[in-house]
Amino acid sequence: MRNKCIIAAFICFFLPIFTVIISYLLSIHFGLVSKCIPNLEGCTSISRVGRYPPVNYFFKPMMLIYSLSLFFYWYNFLKLTKTETSFIKIMIFFSIISLILYVLFLGESKVYASFFRRVGIYIYIFFTVLSQYLVSKKNFLNNQNKNLKKSFLKYKYILSLSLLIGGIILLPILIIKIDSLPGIKNIISWNYFLLIQTYFLLSYLYLRN
Repeated sequence: MRNKCIIAAFICFFLPIFTVIISYLLSIHFGLVSKCIPNLEGCTSISRVGRYPPVNYFFKPMMLIYSLSLFFYWYNFLKLTKTETSFIKIMIFFSIISLILYVLFLGESKVYASFFRRVGIYIYIFFTVLSQYLVSKKNFLNNQNKNLKKSFLKYKYILSLSLLIGGIILLPILIIKIDSLPGIKNIISWNYFLLIQTYFLLSYLYLRN
């Protein structure tokens, strides 16, 4: 179980980052998005780099594989660390389902344009960050008196707590239109996405050590 969890944690960190980067480079190649450093300039959104053909034929399957990897990661990690509760499992369920629906409806119809582009992705982020926080908090508190692996547990807890607080603070910026800072929403989204995936890197290091 531990080895499966290690592999799943690495995939959950690496696969979505790899997918987004390659999709962005392909979108530039096909003239679908502007060329910039999106984490710093915010010239395009993550959704846009995987929305249009032919790039979406790569983006969608890879992100669906990521969804499957999330399921295997959480299933094995909760069992391994004995941190599963009914509430945590419900949060994880909604996180994975919302991601799958977001990917499936990406650029497909008016349903996506009117709902998932504006709301669906935030549902996924909310449940993912909340799941990460609840699991890392429970895992950290359960191992407070153990020196083994304590540092990675602490880093996971601090990161997940920071993401939760940061998300609450930044939410108004993501909702309200700011004409003077047109790329700020994309800048926040790209960096927030990277930090969410970093959580799985810390899980990978925790399990390896």
